[in-house]
Amino acid sequence: MKKPLAMRSLLYSGDLLAVDLGSFSVKVLHLKAKERSLTVLRSATREVWRELAEAKTEEEKTEVYAAALREILAEHGFKTRNASISLSGNTVIVRFLALTPGYTLDPETGLTAEAKALIPFDEPDTVVSALIFDAAKGVASAKAEMLLTIAQKKTVQAGMDIVRKAGLRPAVIVNDALALANSYEFFKGKKDETVVLVNIGATFTSVCVAEAGGPKAVRVLNVAGNAFTRALKREFGISLEESEKLKLAHGLSPEALATEVDPIAARVARTLLPPVKDLSGEIQRTIDVFLERRPADYPPIHRILLAGGSAELKGLCERLAADTGMDVDVFRPMVNVAAKDGSVGIAPLAAALSVSCGLGLSNTMLRRSHMARINLVPKKARRSAIIRDVSPGFWRLIAGPAIVVAALSVYGVWAVRVSHREAATEAGLEAAAKAEKDAERKFTKKKAVVIVRRVENPYAFLAKLTTSGVFGDNRNAMVMLNGDGRVFVARAGKLFDADESEVPGVTSEIRDNSLALTAGGRRYSIDLPK
Repeated sequence: MKKPLAMRSLLYSGDLLAVDLGSFSVKVLHLKAKERSLTVLRSATREVWRELAEAKTEEEKTEVYAAALREILAEHGFKTRNASISLSGNTVIVRFLALTPGYTLDPETGLTAEAKALIPFDEPDTVVSALIFDAAKGVASAKAEMLLTIAQKKTVQAGMDIVRKAGLRPAVIVNDALALANSYEFFKGKKDETVVLVNIGATFTSVCVAEAGGPKAVRVLNVAGNAFTRALKREFGISLEESEKLKLAHGLSPEALATEVDPIAARVARTLLPPVKDLSGEIQRTIDVFLERRPADYPPIHRILLAGGSAELKGLCERLAADTGMDVDVFRPMVNVAAKDGSVGIAPLAAALSVSCGLGLSNTMLRRSHMARINLVPKKARRSAIIRDVSPGFWRLIAGPAIVVAALSVYGVWAVRVSHREAATEAGLEAAAKAEKDAERKFTKKKAVVIVRRVENPYAFLAKLTTSGVFGDNRNAMVMLNGDGRVFVARAGKLFDADESEVPGVTSEIRDNSLALTAGGRRYSIDLPK
């Protein structure tokens, strides 16, 4: 699901660092993009063409660029780490493909079979970024088109290694032509205009035909600023540095050609005419190839915009205008853009930094808009750069709720730990009490309660007996006894009741003065009458 524009503006900081790795110099531009404004924070340029000329291997060239970047970052205090990188020349191949109605895309690569056929490298060694443009509305013959950007993995990795050695993170990689198209789209793109964007670098010239604000044809030419300089070197037999000074001092001055008041200026202008003629011819061929894919009644292209280090060469716009029959202007994307100190229209950020500006905007438009963008950086590295580019405003906004949530989380953890600790303590106490009780039951015998019941003596009545009479003597003697309302007779050593039944357990002995009754281990003595 796509994030709303407001959410993207909140999440991403808008700090844009553009790194233009040119064959003549390294340019670094730091922009600050907000919702409705773009601020130039700082820019810096360092020439590297001498060191590159001495470098023998690709590793040495990589180190030249990395060293130049490190010097720029340290000297000018660039703080932003995410970088958009431009790969110049034909190291990046750009192709356009008209899509047939009902086309299907490969789910893994996102390409059609026709697009795969346009890739000149082996698939494992290739990095591809594609962008589909919908067919123009209201035009029956219009078809959807695919922009195919192709580069070898080692080329992309080399660009990433350069900025990483300088302490930066690669976020976006495009080529000069697409970066320039981004710059034009951001500042001057018109939906009803087709314009030719020409970036004249030191070694290569990138030509991009932009239709409705987006790139629709791209071509890289070998005719560039060095071709002008070398032509003067051959003509005058001087060094490259002296030739560069002559080129910048005189250029294609129309006055020098017309009046020849200054012989050196006229000679410089005449020397520059052939390479400029070659450049205008290549630009015209690029336009013709573009128009071949358009309907016959397609409106003609009337405007060319120049960018790059040679864009402001004296008389170049006039010469190209005469050769192509079109209006030719210098593209100055930074005009009317505020600087950090509030100034407007900073001259050093004019045409020479058009590609750098487009690189920075490659970053911001990729992050803050709904449109897909060309980007050759692998997804893993791209995600890492995006995550680390969260806006400080976003952190400030969520700081309060985050602190509250963190405090509640800490309190919750503390409360759970205390609860667990108390539960563990209670469980320990219960276990100790249980163990103590078990020990008491094991080592202490509980005395049984003995209930003593008083057993009534069945012979207690003997103590209550009294003599009522004595009959006979010696062996035949018997004693009459009374007690408890009963009558007993003691004779012959026994005791009988009134029914003549022997009272069990009782023996009797008649003595001279008493009667002894024995029962239950006790002896009862009863006095006899005298």
